[in-house]
Amino acid sequence: MLRTRKGTFAGGLARVFGGTVAGQVVVVACSPLLTRLFTPSDFGALAVFSAVVTIMGAVCTLRLETAVSLPKTDLRAASVAWTALGIAAVSTMIFLIIGIAASEPIAVALGAPVLARYWWLLALTMFAIGAGQVLAAWMVRTRRYDVLGRRVFAQGVGQVLVSLSLGALAWRPVGILLGLFAGRVAGLGGLVSARGLLHQRRPRWREVRSVLSRYRRFPLIASWSALLNTAGAQAPLLLISALYGQVAVGFVALTVRVLAAPAAVIGQSVAQVYLGEAGAASRARTAELHHFVKTTVRWLMLVGLPPTIIILLFGYSLFGFLFGPQWAESGHYAQILSVGYLAQFAVSPISQTLLLMERQDIQLRWDILRLLLSAGGPIVCFVVGAPVVVAIVALSASSVAGFGVLYMYCKRYADLADREVLSGVRGTDAGIS
Repeated sequence: MLRTRKGTFAGGLARVFGGTVAGQVVVVACSPLLTRLFTPSDFGALAVFSAVVTIMGAVCTLRLETAVSLPKTDLRAASVAWTALGIAAVSTMIFLIIGIAASEPIAVALGAPVLARYWWLLALTMFAIGAGQVLAAWMVRTRRYDVLGRRVFAQGVGQVLVSLSLGALAWRPVGILLGLFAGRVAGLGGLVSARGLLHQRRPRWREVRSVLSRYRRFPLIASWSALLNTAGAQAPLLLISALYGQVAVGFVALTVRVLAAPAAVIGQSVAQVYLGEAGAASRARTAELHHFVKTTVRWLMLVGLPPTIIILLFGYSLFGFLFGPQWAESGHYAQILSVGYLAQFAVSPISQTLLLMERQDIQLRWDILRLLLSAGGPIVCFVVGAPVVVAIVALSASSVAGFGVLYMYCKRYADLADREVLSGVRGTDAGIS
């Protein structure tokens, strides 16, 4: 059983990794064209737009999609997934109402006043993200990893095609914003067309109430944890925009697009495979969680180290050559941030360990720490009058420290889970069910 499960894990990684890498290659390869169609200020608007929809998209389902892997029967899992989709729809309506009342002051406070005109697009993109997470969670449960890989590829192609087309028509900055939305919709298309959740029976109201009762820790704790987690990742962009201006965050945004975004998408795909296989091992009561933690981190470190070294050595000159002289500053930022991105890339996927064991309290504790680290650096730097480059150094250091702590948490609780399985005792500390 152990050998079979490990082989399935490796096979799942291979299937999802191919489409994911291909999709990100398309995005990165077309970035030199986009930097000649859009200005640093346009990229700054995209950075704030992306940060807002990423934060809201992460919590618009109240994290119920992460519980889809837990039920023993598909019927029960479908009830969880449909409930999550309904919550996403309600959350989107609430977000739209907030925009009608306060979109302009919110956009001004974030340093990107132009976004007030595109609040409707923020809401649509937020729902597309939430729905995509739910449908992907069902594919994870059923181990349709090939569909997940194709989804990321379609997402990358859709985003690039729309951004380039509208950029050529001088639709700035809305063209690059619509590109992000189009990519999410294109990714949804593959999930909808595959035989998945949409072919499952919709739950009755009493089943919805049962789901909300049984998995209440996800909305009550995991959703706050996800909000803090995503805010910890996106707060630097929002703070740099608010404190140092839209052009400064535009330079950082190119670094995010070329380095952090591909790493995050690949890491998310690996996390989906990890969740599917580790969840199956948890339901089967096999002592494999520690193996999954170590194997995943080791493998991702090996994948991420070569590009990190290249960026460290040649980032400044590479960015100036590829994206144009005005973007060389982004290369300097990339050199500083590359080590922090490597730590995030290698460790972030295994955070699913804590959710699988229903240790949302530990995840919440870490998310608070990460938010304090990532937000504290830029704020302190701004208060003492330090330039933006010093704030970037603080961000990279906080990322390494934060993900080092996360790795220790996951390793500890994976060890506890495996020991309980081997001893045949259901432990209360790990909270496995």
